[in-house]
Amino acid sequence: MSFLPAALAIAGPLISGIGGKMAGDSNARRLTEAARDEQLSGLADRTRQREELRSAIGEQLAAQVSNGLEGGTGTALDALRQSQIEGALDALELRRQSEMRARAQRAQAKDAKRAGNFALLEGVIGAGASAFKQKSDWAQERRADG
Repeated sequence: MSFLPAALAIAGPLISGIGGKMAGDSNARRLTEAARDEQLSGLADRTRQREELRSAIGEQLAAQVSNGLEGGTGTALDALRQSQIEGALDALELRRQSEMRARAQRAQAKDAKRAGNFALLEGVIGAGASAFKQKSDWAQERRADG
């Protein structure tokens, strides 16, 4: 048995395992970055929502005053308070949603990393099995020649 086919039989699974590990690590990095981007996007959404809420409250106050009400008192105050409560709940919901998406992407990143590690392990075991088989084949050839 020649050396080149034996070396290829051993190197093939090992190279495949290393490629799987590299792909898993690359996917994990990409998903981790996506999770970070999701959190930043959620923060931007909450900031935008707070600015819109402030603007809406300002418009409510202006409308109250222009309609002859004393702004920010009585029923008008209740309406403003309700708007603030709803705005805070909206901000919390935006945060919850972005955190859930980021958490899912981090879980996928862990899965990708784990898959890469198993691919490497599979490659090392496959290379070891090929080496063992080659050694066994060489021993049989030697006995047959001897």
